[in-house]
Amino acid sequence: MKNFSFLLIFLVLSCAKEKDPSREEPVPIVSDPIKREKGTALGEGVTKNIGATGGFLDLGGQVHLEVPPGAVEEPTQFSIQPISNTHDELSEKPAFRFLPEGHIFKKPVKITFNHDPLGFGNPISRMIAFQNHDGVWCGVSTVLDIETKHVSTSTTHFSDWVWFDQLTLRKDKESVGSGVEVKLKLLEQILGALNANNHIDSVPLAALEDIGRSKDILVKNWKIISGAGMLSPKINSSMVLGDAIYYAPHNIVKTEDVEIQVEVESKNGYIRDPKAPNGKRKFGKLILLTKIRLEKETYFYLNIGGKRLDLSVGLSGAIMGRQISVGSQDEKGNHQVTLSCMGTQAGSYPGGNAAGQSFLGVSILEGGTPKMFTNMYLECGNGEYKSGGNTRITSTKGFIIGTYTGPVYYSNKGCGFSERRDVVIDFKIKSI
Repeated sequence: MKNFSFLLIFLVLSCAKEKDPSREEPVPIVSDPIKREKGTALGEGVTKNIGATGGFLDLGGQVHLEVPPGAVEEPTQFSIQPISNTHDELSEKPAFRFLPEGHIFKKPVKITFNHDPLGFGNPISRMIAFQNHDGVWCGVSTVLDIETKHVSTSTTHFSDWVWFDQLTLRKDKESVGSGVEVKLKLLEQILGALNANNHIDSVPLAALEDIGRSKDILVKNWKIISGAGMLSPKINSSMVLGDAIYYAPHNIVKTEDVEIQVEVESKNGYIRDPKAPNGKRKFGKLILLTKIRLEKETYFYLNIGGKRLDLSVGLSGAIMGRQISVGSQDEKGNHQVTLSCMGTQAGSYPGGNAAGQSFLGVSILEGGTPKMFTNMYLECGNGEYKSGGNTRITSTKGFIIGTYTGPVYYSNKGCGFSERRDVVIDFKIKSI
């Protein structure tokens, strides 16, 4: 059946080329669409009743929903829930579940993503996709606004949604110590089907594969823009310079970021974008960037309010009593962090205080008074605890290495919370 389907696509495209010999665009590479499981819930979502007059819903500045007047006839409960990203399981970006699923709106609603405000991807190849009822992710026409760092689309139905890059630069390590190698790889999104007009628009998606399969791509000028170390480009499986190896120096005297760039040129690649000239956002020449952090032997960093703070004074880390515990503070004691994972193995620990979960406390001294933020708070009304964030422990052998990403809450009342802050914590601590 697979060979027959491929033959059918080939014949259709061959006939199309005979009817239009002046056609300039090459036939995109296609492969079998990939079916994925549905994502699982991550952290807090938001819910709101919206009626016939329309309204909006926003999740922490990450994603925004606009419901126009007349989209629904009566008050309807809308919600946005962050979920695990099954389109790209190696990505740290969440996907999002929009509800009510299965409801067909009388007018299209608009979904807007704040695309990667802290990232280094090139947004020109950025696209939005949804997961259909068969589990296949499907790309859709996407409007890119570079100035506001937004991508958006309109839809009459809800399901699970995500944004992604058709061309992306990946690395196998975020941070490294002395003498360690980092493998870098350029990937391209392979399509799972073609529509009648050969448009890369609202089509099933296949896998991310080594860049170069489309034969329309030129890769050149791998280089280190800033920071120490060496870089060696490599030929990939598609016979282009799509891979590289970064070699960290053998003596790291300070923690710093190494910035690496590579040029990718695609003459014919594009995404359907109603706001672009002729409705096509062409790739052209792209510069893809990434950062690798050179780390000292041990460290503890807190990123809060857009500032990265070094909390490497008084490091502590231990695995005992069936839990992993780490903690540290800055030199003046203005910021103190304690983190407990209820388990002893590497893996993911969602927020909470039960087995397999993680509890985070961040003490911040403001105005001479310490304020304790945690990743849990007591909900008003039902008396249940709400938790958020996720801790990922990547190693427990000799060193405890991991990250926490998510919200923390401060409360000066009996229930609910008075203040929320989003934090990222990175640490590497000797285990005792």
